[in-house]
Amino acid sequence: MSLESLFQHILFTEHQAEENRRLMREVRSEAVSCRGQIQKASQQLKEEKLQLDAKVQQFSEKSFLLQLLKTHENALERQCSEIMNQRSMFLQTFEATKKKAEDEEEKFIKEITDFNNKYEITKNRELLMKENIKIEVSDLENQANILQKALISQKIQNLEKDEDHWKCLQLKKELKLYEEDDMESIYEALQTEIEALELTLAQKELQENNV
Repeated sequence: MSLESLFQHILFTEHQAEENRRLMREVRSEAVSCRGQIQKASQQLKEEKLQLDAKVQQFSEKSFLLQLLKTHENALERQCSEIMNQRSMFLQTFEATKKKAEDEEEKFIKEITDFNNKYEITKNRELLMKENIKIEVSDLENQANILQKALISQKIQNLEKDEDHWKCLQLKKELKLYEEDDMESIYEALQTEIEALELTLAQKELQENNV
């Protein structure tokens, strides 16, 4: 081998060595970059898993809340049915009392009229009887007014309970429409509405118990 050929061989060998070193540096750089990407992906995966766990927890809480709402709704329906039955009984009692009072009044007036016609009671006696009749009629009217006020009050309570029942149904419908990307804000809004509704119901139950 000539000196020139040896020199060219050395240059070629050094060039290959330099090229190999360059390739090695690129491989190391890419390896470092890949490790960074892997670490970043691992961190992102960990964060997404935490977010998913949080959403699963929120969904579980909302499912439990929905079950509570259903239970409360069933209780309201039972109360509404009981109130309607009581209202029907009140109306029947009122009608029976009214009819009995009318029959008693008619019977009493007839007895007074027959008695006066038979024994020719004086005019003053007749006026006294009429006054007593007016007093009894007034008492019966007062009783009828008391029953009517009780029915009106019961009707108002029924309307208020129907409104609360409707709000519960609305909250249940809203809960079914929630989207995954906005669960937290909707949950907070729903929680506020539910707390307000529960407070209202508790106040009404307390008022009913006091009555």
